[in-house]
Amino acid sequence: MIWSIGDVEKTLLGQSASVSALPPDEVVAAVNRVENVLGHDWILAERATGIAPAMGIIGMGLRLAALDDLANTETLVSNLRQKDQNAEAELTALCLIRGRNSSLELELEPAVGTRKADFRVRKVGQSLWTTVEVTQATTSEYQQHLLDILHKILDALKESKSQFSLDVIFRREPREAEITSLRSELPPFCVQSGQQQVTLPDELGFMLLNHTPISQGQRIEMAGVGPTIGIMMFVGGGPGGGPNHKVSVQIPFTDERAEEILRKEAKQLPKDGIGLVMINASGGAGRFQPWASLISKRLQPKIHTRVSGVCLFEGSMVPNGPQYDWLVQTKLVVNDHAGFQLPSWIQATIKEAGEQFEQALLNKAG
Repeated sequence: MIWSIGDVEKTLLGQSASVSALPPDEVVAAVNRVENVLGHDWILAERATGIAPAMGIIGMGLRLAALDDLANTETLVSNLRQKDQNAEAELTALCLIRGRNSSLELELEPAVGTRKADFRVRKVGQSLWTTVEVTQATTSEYQQHLLDILHKILDALKESKSQFSLDVIFRREPREAEITSLRSELPPFCVQSGQQQVTLPDELGFMLLNHTPISQGQRIEMAGVGPTIGIMMFVGGGPGGGPNHKVSVQIPFTDERAEEILRKEAKQLPKDGIGLVMINASGGAGRFQPWASLISKRLQPKIHTRVSGVCLFEGSMVPNGPQYDWLVQTKLVVNDHAGFQLPSWIQATIKEAGEQFEQALLNKAG
């Protein structure tokens, strides 16, 4: 299928393409790129119409352009077709680094001793490569743990016919008995109208109802709650093919998990070269500073000296004035104790993307 702007408006957005901050031709090009690379079934698997799922597809198309003219992309593309989150994080990182300079030399899966890194990059004419390892803020096991909690919450709401958005923000890991108790409280809580908020007992956290639009992937930030790892799901059945409800779960990201990530990823970096760890985080709009503070504490004179820098990033739909864009939020932590310093052009590239994201937030506020 070759998509037109009319097809995008009718099938994906459910409204005029003017809701997107991107020009119509870029929107159409992005959707057709997804169609060509990942397939029509990948697009239809979203099973929802609205700005949030549509911008997810458009954002994927924008990032896929980073694979143009690259060798050895077959495995990455295959994993993207399976909606593998690690593959999507790697694609976002590639787009962030390469998207603003397609003339870079970039290699996927370079050998580092007996291991393989995710990719390495350098400017044409430079001798030193920067080896890049991309990871999620959650391991696959912990991601499954979050999914299990989310599905238990969704299961408690499977009979609900109401339209609502629900955000559950934990201040600590919930115990099984607490999840069971929470499940019993959810159905009557979610049938209420308007914005509602409940503080959970024993400093477990908060439940918030209807604080974000159902069709948008926006997360709630609570005062006094540090960096969190989250997961969100849209449930279909709403008017016009849109979601009937949206549920998100957030759990704290701890200092111990920051150390676990750095210890694991540093092993993939060369001892005698530049190394960059890129962490796909769930900071929420403008909320990466607490994450950066946790990471900075782990970078010491004799610890993680292979790590030249850590880039926290997250690609997402973001309000940009009265419209919506798909941008990448960034925060760079430079390791002054590293054996090799991160090239200035990489620092500038990451900073520029972050500034573009922050400008969108200012446009929204204005």
